[in-house]
Amino acid sequence: MCEGCRAAPSPKMGRRNFLRLGGVCLAGAVLLGTTGGKALAQSGSSLAEEFRSAATEYGVPVELLMAIGYTNTFWEMPPPTATAFEPGDLHGHGTYGVMQLYQNPSRDTLGRAASLTQFSEQELKNDRAANVRGGAAVLADMAGSPDPDSLGGWREAVAEYGGVDFYAIEVFQTLKDGASATISTGESLRLVPQEVEVPALTTSRSTSRAANTDYPRAEWYPAARGNYGNSNREGSYNINMIVVHTVQGPVSSGISTFQNPSSGVSAHYIVGNEGRVVQCVRHEDVGYHAGHLPTNKHCIGIEHGGKSAERATWTKEKMRASARLAAYCSKRHNIPLDRKHIIGHNEVPGCPNPGGGGLSCHTDPGPHFRWGEYMDFIKRYRRRM
Repeated sequence: MCEGCRAAPSPKMGRRNFLRLGGVCLAGAVLLGTTGGKALAQSGSSLAEEFRSAATEYGVPVELLMAIGYTNTFWEMPPPTATAFEPGDLHGHGTYGVMQLYQNPSRDTLGRAASLTQFSEQELKNDRAANVRGGAAVLADMAGSPDPDSLGGWREAVAEYGGVDFYAIEVFQTLKDGASATISTGESLRLVPQEVEVPALTTSRSTSRAANTDYPRAEWYPAARGNYGNSNREGSYNINMIVVHTVQGPVSSGISTFQNPSSGVSAHYIVGNEGRVVQCVRHEDVGYHAGHLPTNKHCIGIEHGGKSAERATWTKEKMRASARLAAYCSKRHNIPLDRKHIIGHNEVPGCPNPGGGGLSCHTDPGPHFRWGEYMDFIKRYRRRM
């Protein structure tokens, strides 16, 4: 292990420093084979060993645990404060660790994990191995007995684990695509692509699309009523800005937070890795995402699944889908195509101050967001509309 790396971040690291985490050390290597039985090769202490141990103990496919961990945090272990539940904080989901165990007024899979494993809630929040075991225990409990006989058989349990059906889409897309990363401990991991079918959205979601969304390519996942302002602002306010965010988690965690009546936050859209777009608030209504009411009243909020500090967040498909969405919004509302009117969350007035858009807004959308490319794409799509 290289100098300065450690197995898990200190609880004292805090939300701000975790979200700035970008550098990695190079040491160790892991190769996960397919469910068919290819060998697991590794060197040194590893997160892969923790996944494998938890998989064996609770009868969950190791590939599935790996895919969940990558979908959640790109295999990083955030400190408990990184996304601790905080009403009014766009990124305060109330999720903990690599396995993103929930504890907020709407869900308590952290408490369920504590009951199933006998680890304390603090151990599950702070200790990576305990967190992985806790996640495996909850997932196995949700699947029931007997264990599903294939990866596809875990789909319903995965959707329940994430709290929304969209979570299963994200996890199974990761399984299908595979994943690789060198995490901050210096360990390199690779998940070999699996032969799985990515779940489709339910019929009720698909048929509701045209009736509920402003953007024709979006799927409708409405935010809780108290998390946005009912308005007729297309007639009463001048919508003249787009604000770009990252969820600091998968798309599904954003949906879950916006649907949690206790969170007090929402954005109009969330864009995922494969270019999928969900809409949570209508354009006519005021989303609570910027932490600055005058900005909220006049803007469209576009969230993106992922972490602001991670380069892997900004896939080509995501960037293009977001730019196409922004082009649509800019044309509909005659928003100028410049960086005064299409901005990051970090550029919102008052953002750097706690309570003024959240503790982490100053990093949002982060150092790896390619503004030049994004603006070029928006202009290109706008010309075609």
